[in-house]
Amino acid sequence: MTAARTDTPRPRRRAPGRSRPLQNTLLALVLVPVVGLGATAGLGVVDRLARARGAETALAEVRAAVALGDVRSAVGQEVVPALGAASLSRPDGRDPVAGSDLLAELRGTTALGDSERVTDRAVLAARTDAGADLDGFPARLTQARTLTGTDADTGLALYGDLLDELTTAVNAHLRAARRLGLEGDLATALTDLQRVSRAGALASQETTSYLSAVLPAQTGRRDDFLRTWGGYQQASTDVLTSTTPGVAAAWSEATGSAAVRRLDQVLGHAALTGAPPSAADLSTVGQGAAARDQALSDVLADAAGVVVELAQQQADRDRADLDRLLVLSGALVAATLAGTLLVRREIARPLNRLAAQSRAVAAGELVDVDELGPTEVRVVAQGLSAAVDSLRRVRAQADAIAAGDLDCEVVRTAVPGPLGEVVHASVTQVLAAFHERERLRADLAHQAAHDALTELPNRAETLVLTGRALHRAARQFGRVGLLFVDLDHFKAVNDSFGHAAGDALLRTVATRMHETVRGGDVVCRLGGDEFVVLVEGVEDEKGLVDLAERLIVAVSAPVALTGLPQAQHVRVGASVGVAVSTPGALDAERLVRDADAAVYRAKAAGRGVVEVFDDELRAELAARTELEHALRHGLETGELVLYYQPVLDLETGRTKSVEALVRWQRPGHGLVPPDAFIPVAEASSLVCDLGRWALAEATAQLVRWDAEGGHRAGLEVAVNISGRHLAQAHLLDDVTDALADSGIAPSRLTVEITETVLVDEPLALEHLRSLRELGVRVAIDDFGTGYTSIGQLSRLPVDVLKIDRSFVSSGDAGHTELVKLLISAAHSFSLGVVAEGVEEDTQLSALLAASCDAAQGYLFARPVPAADLPAAEVPVAADAVAIAAEPGA
Repeated sequence: MTAARTDTPRPRRRAPGRSRPLQNTLLALVLVPVVGLGATAGLGVVDRLARARGAETALAEVRAAVALGDVRSAVGQEVVPALGAASLSRPDGRDPVAGSDLLAELRGTTALGDSERVTDRAVLAARTDAGADLDGFPARLTQARTLTGTDADTGLALYGDLLDELTTAVNAHLRAARRLGLEGDLATALTDLQRVSRAGALASQETTSYLSAVLPAQTGRRDDFLRTWGGYQQASTDVLTSTTPGVAAAWSEATGSAAVRRLDQVLGHAALTGAPPSAADLSTVGQGAAARDQALSDVLADAAGVVVELAQQQADRDRADLDRLLVLSGALVAATLAGTLLVRREIARPLNRLAAQSRAVAAGELVDVDELGPTEVRVVAQGLSAAVDSLRRVRAQADAIAAGDLDCEVVRTAVPGPLGEVVHASVTQVLAAFHERERLRADLAHQAAHDALTELPNRAETLVLTGRALHRAARQFGRVGLLFVDLDHFKAVNDSFGHAAGDALLRTVATRMHETVRGGDVVCRLGGDEFVVLVEGVEDEKGLVDLAERLIVAVSAPVALTGLPQAQHVRVGASVGVAVSTPGALDAERLVRDADAAVYRAKAAGRGVVEVFDDELRAELAARTELEHALRHGLETGELVLYYQPVLDLETGRTKSVEALVRWQRPGHGLVPPDAFIPVAEASSLVCDLGRWALAEATAQLVRWDAEGGHRAGLEVAVNISGRHLAQAHLLDDVTDALADSGIAPSRLTVEITETVLVDEPLALEHLRSLRELGVRVAIDDFGTGYTSIGQLSRLPVDVLKIDRSFVSSGDAGHTELVKLLISAAHSFSLGVVAEGVEEDTQLSALLAASCDAAQGYLFARPVPAADLPAAEVPVAADAVAIAAEPGA
């Protein structure tokens, strides 16, 4: 019996949509990565172009700042000869100040005409070469020169204003360059340039303010001179200690000449004694000021040269990278397109032929397939040809079976190859695949809903189960109970024995809880060391409390963990919060939050206890939410203020710094103490906003005090930073923004953190190291109350230890010895020590005897607003030391 028969035409099935030729699809597939490559190259070009433009912009800003710095230096050097010339212009040969011969020694120190020409050239260069904005400056300079000959007081004041404006303009250009996001050596060099520029500006202002102070009718300006003199001393020290070795060496050489040292001696003597100058002093000032200004101008030029060179190098590198990127991208795109066109041409014909034959086969025409073209096309053609042969045999077998000829040779003969086996086995394989898919789906669903460590339902599944239980209870007019179990001291197990031991402990706890609850109760793990027990059919709260107490007993039993010595069984406790749903309640998250609030109160009550969520706790949570909203509103509307408490240097008895403390002037409530709102802020991200505000306000206050002068000028400030804020990446931006906006030296800012932050926040150490690299000081607050050991001090990125008030105020001899030990240990690691809470003379005496560095407390001053900060000073060098030396003290 023959299986083959003549092929008969069959209706062709219309395709669901028009298909594209394979060659066009291949072309499109190649063009997609080409377009992607082009887009990527474009992004790279934009990035390199932006970097190059940033470097060029920084270069222009630095050049403008240097040009303005030259003008500032020239103006500063013009003041002295201007005064000397003014004294010569008097008909009687006397100085322009009534009855004064103080300026006689300034005559001839430097030719005024030469100084003015130097200044004019500097102004011209700044406007033409650097493009600096000096509109109106030449006219005011001419006015200052004219007034100096007729009215020395007004002339000097105008010179001082010009120097201040130039300094502000220089700083503005340098800050603009700094904001361009420069990195590496260029950023360091720019920071050095800022420090040198600031010190040079103060040097020029120092001479002018000194001359203003020594004029007979102007002794009231001595405060200005003292502030400028002190600012220059601090700025010069900052350059020597905080810049790169090359800049520091150049500065040291510039300020180390004999003329500059004599100038510093005269100005220092005038600042410390207030004595009127001699003729020799004025001669020294006239000669030394010019020499120092010129030398410092050279240092500024050298530092600027380094910045300019580095910026130019970076711009050149970025431009070169840009050019290479453009060339490489173009070459790759061109090569890809060329290869695409070549491949398309080579495979187009055989693909078209194979496509036509495939369409015929798809239409039911078992045609012969030509095996021509590239290797890949031939392989496909061979496969299609073999398939056609097999289909012809299958069709013959089907025809035989349809005809009822089951014993014919065609039926008995298997189709060559695996086709015959596949036809029979396909159904079996499909069924097997179906069952396997169902099993995998069930496994994935279980994994998504259960904790991998304990196999208990996870947080998401807990909410689902609780929601279902609440719906069942609503239909049956019943109630649902939820026990929130939080392990006590679990972190100590992880820290002491490792996380593997902690995981084994959690599995044991899960097993014990499952064995303790009733058959219908569900034990779930929310994460970490937090579990919940879902209880349905609750009749009263007493049954839930009894179950909670049984759970505490079961969990608290010692646990022998594998891998630990038998004698080192671990033990943890548990605190349980109980919440019961109200009739008809359907909010699962609300029930979990209520139980969480109850366990929080249980932990606050001493741990190892059971607390039930009640109306009092509900009111407490509502009040806390209302307080948080009010605090956020207060922060936005300016209700928060900073109080300041002095920190005294126990060696001198003077205030060396202050601690900034947040207070809330809440309308309708008066001054709210910090312990009433800080915990609420700590529980949310609001504490980060509060810390950012405190940093900005405290640094800005230092600037205001510096401007006022007096005993508050030059103070340092300490700001408390919470653990949540310290863990945020934007903390560094908050600190740098506060320093940049205020312009104070980083060393005048101290951030205070608690010991627990070092343990609880993994990023704390990294961020503290970054802060110290900025120059900001770090203090550990309330030291001695946390987990930090003395042996860890050498590895911690801190500068100061603040001993907790509980040790300072304690009359226990053991605490006194502990304070001495802490002070000695801190000093051995080169750390400063501040004692908190000093309220009695005997406490102060003990601290002095232990060589404590500084102290704060009510004995000296209470926290007060900025305007009321006293000039706190105590006689620590006499009376207190005598008390410390008394027997039994």
